[in-house]
Amino acid sequence: MLQSLAGSSCVRLVERHRSAWCFGLLVLGYLLYLVFGAVVFSSVELPYEDLLRQELRKLKRRFLDEHECLSEPRLERFLGRVLEASNYGVSALSNASGSWNWDFTSALFFASTVLSTTEAFRLFSVLGGPALGVAGDITPRG
Repeated sequence: MLQSLAGSSCVRLVERHRSAWCFGLLVLGYLLYLVFGAVVFSSVELPYEDLLRQELRKLKRRFLDEHECLSEPRLERFLGRVLEASNYGVSALSNASGSWNWDFTSALFFASTVLSTTEAFRLFSVLGGPALGVAGDITPRG
């Protein structure tokens, strides 16, 4: 008897706050999806990254041994500047193309991508979010 009362009060609580439960399950599912994605990417990429780090350390040490006139701090400054330029798409390699990364066409493509993505999120939050809430409220119960 006591179990049936507890069970019915739980059912009423769930039915009364159904949209909140659905939203909570949606958020939980999304978080599990993110965690699963992080585990997959980490397990795939981490071993290669570790191998690459070891290879670069050996290569740098061998380079410094072969070029004794170059000190490690000077090499570090040079490589830091090269990597900083590379982050902006500028290559220090002699065989790199002379094309610009931020010409008008590339900037136009980037701007359209950013605007369409943010617009899609804004439209979803204005239209999609309430529509999901309404769909949760109009589904048949019981």
